[in-house]
Amino acid sequence: MPELPEVETVRRSLQTIIGAKIKTIEINRADIIRKSDYQPEVLGGKQITAIKRRGKFLILKIETELNLIVHMGMSGRFYMLNEDNLLTEKHIHIIIHLDNASKLIYQDARRFGGIWLIKNIDEFFSCMGIEPLSEQFNAGCLGEMVKNRKIAIKSLLLNQNLVCGIGNIYADEALFQAGIRPDRPAGSLTTQEIECLCLAIKDVLKTSIEQRGTTFRDYRDGFNRVGNFQNHLKVYGKVNEKCPVCGAILKRDKIGGRSSHYCEKCQK
Repeated sequence: MPELPEVETVRRSLQTIIGAKIKTIEINRADIIRKSDYQPEVLGGKQITAIKRRGKFLILKIETELNLIVHMGMSGRFYMLNEDNLLTEKHIHIIIHLDNASKLIYQDARRFGGIWLIKNIDEFFSCMGIEPLSEQFNAGCLGEMVKNRKIAIKSLLLNQNLVCGIGNIYADEALFQAGIRPDRPAGSLTTQEIECLCLAIKDVLKTSIEQRGTTFRDYRDGFNRVGNFQNHLKVYGKVNEKCPVCGAILKRDKIGGRSSHYCEKCQK
């Protein structure tokens, strides 16, 4: 699933469409639009004024305070092509034709993602947690989150109502960098461990953004290109391989129903 770095990479890739106007929207699967506060036809002739991100959601701000929100689910892609490019791939559900000779493609084989046509964006994101790359997310903030919590720290980091944008990949990588086992009770972390984890989360996310995200199979950036962070992963997806720090064999366990990768020697 595209996580914060992948969605942020797509957002940065698509900055050139800001200022373009939407000509038409071609809908091949109506059910991929999950909620409509207004009809898609309303967007015709309207300008894209900004592209933002909230957690794992991409937001196209449209003039007259309309919002087109994209979530890529497990296998979705949202990318730009020249208008004259032929579309030969399967599972293309939405095509947004722009007046700058380009088009935006929403493609999703498994259809766990979708598009929302929203007016009240504050209400839409009202239950979403803090952005981990914001200044407000610091050791003090994380310390309040984990205080007296028995839940595994990995599961806490995946709770989008607490911290938004972190998924399986970056939780595993950040916990490894911080030297913390993913199954540790969140409330058992020391002040020093909380500080290390906060720094590790920010560092891993920023590094992945610099590498344009992680591609295993489906993810592509806004130009339909693969990311590169998969070549920098330390533990995620590397069960039975050697730890890059100590050489011990990496483990994989289910924590909160999610596969978690870690080194039982380096992470305490």
